[in-house]
Amino acid sequence: MTPVVRLFAAAGAALVLAACASTPAAQSGAQNAVPAAGAPTIAGAIDAATAPYVASRRSKKVYPAGCATVALIKQPDRVGFASLKDAQDAGFAKDLYSTDCQY
Repeated sequence: MTPVVRLFAAAGAALVLAACASTPAAQSGAQNAVPAAGAPTIAGAIDAATAPYVASRRSKKVYPAGCATVALIKQPDRVGFASLKDAQDAGFAKDLYSTDCQY
């Protein structure tokens, strides 16, 4: 490659990266971030480590604690509930497609 071609290739790559960084989807990354430790509390939520029902903040789905799907939920996204009704009252729903969960 000649130096002129390399220069144009590098300039083109820089323009593409700049355009991608300025899109609304890239700018809204902060809105999709995992809730911080100071995030608003969810009504009726208890410690997810000892709760009989565990929900995901991201998917808004709730699972029995013994369900294998719970292991797939990242720790900061887990929300615990004492009952299925508490979870549903807080806006979470059963995952109808998770076949390993016994509600």
